[in-house]
Amino acid sequence: MERYKIFLAAILIFFLLIMGDQGVIAQGTVKLDADTKKEVVNKVAGFMRDYYVFSEIGEKMGAYIKKKHNNGDYNSYNDVKEFCKKVTADLREICHDRHIFVFYSPGEAREVAARKNLLPAEEIEKINKMYFEMDRRANFGFNKVEILDGNIGYLDLNYFSASDYACETAVGAMRFLSCSDAIIIDLRSNGGGGGGVGPVLSSYFFDGESVRLSGAYFRSTNTIRQSWTLPYVPGKRLPDVDLYILTSSRTFSAAEDFSYSLKHLKRAVIVGESTKGGAHPVDVMIVKGSILTQISIGNSVNPITNSNWEGVGVKPDVEVPAEKALETAHLLALKNLLKKATDDALKQKLRTSIKRME
Repeated sequence: MERYKIFLAAILIFFLLIMGDQGVIAQGTVKLDADTKKEVVNKVAGFMRDYYVFSEIGEKMGAYIKKKHNNGDYNSYNDVKEFCKKVTADLREICHDRHIFVFYSPGEAREVAARKNLLPAEEIEKINKMYFEMDRRANFGFNKVEILDGNIGYLDLNYFSASDYACETAVGAMRFLSCSDAIIIDLRSNGGGGGGVGPVLSSYFFDGESVRLSGAYFRSTNTIRQSWTLPYVPGKRLPDVDLYILTSSRTFSAAEDFSYSLKHLKRAVIVGESTKGGAHPVDVMIVKGSILTQISIGNSVNPITNSNWEGVGVKPDVEVPAEKALETAHLLALKNLLKKATDDALKQKLRTSIKRME
């Protein structure tokens, strides 16, 4: 089960993102005493100082929450949920990083302890299996694959799973879509994740020559990790098929990376809303007991823009409300196919499809 360690981290991050800015919070009320609050503040400050991707900002974040604590600003926050929410908000006053969380969750604390080998082997195996089953029952994020009117392929992807089985599912989805005349990938509800699904899917839309998609700098190791398309994928490549990616204000993290990369490679048209704006790879660390913190440990760098989407999101090429994005992209796809069509019968079918939608 070693290969699932990265997968478990990605799934935890995904659950943090879909739960919103408060992170994952266990039900019920847990009270904190003064000593615990002081210990949490000091440990979070230390993590930010030592691991946050930008050292100067990490120092400032740590100093800021320690100052807030010393000034008594946390004295009235005795409920763990409210305390974590307040510390998160204070950290973000300095960094404006929506990947930053301090949160309380016994379940996620066990997962992080398993991933960091802090539990007995039997317990780690049990937790790994549990998270794998959760991922499997969600079909590794692949929610729907179908052919829309006009032979437009449609893939609805809810998150990027880091499981090896997710890549197999991606291959199956692309085999199903391989005869489409255009493809729409729906990331409007995608909160991110990790793993190889992004590069695998991207690879189908280029020829066999490797193309650099993105990269990230990691402060702790002073290294850059790069993401490339694959020299081989099973089945048919679709380098000339029109590609549309749907986004919303909820689209985040790895889903933004996928969209940003293909947009700036001029391989996809982005339709919908500006995304949430989280470009930093993260890790989750145990602060005390079931109190954890999520920290940005890397900085994404796109090879074309030499920048990323942090704080601003991925801007759509065609801006429409999220609920109208699929209809808009479908109509765009049909009209573009009509422009390229040379067969009279096909032209008539496309005109009929367009008329039905207008």
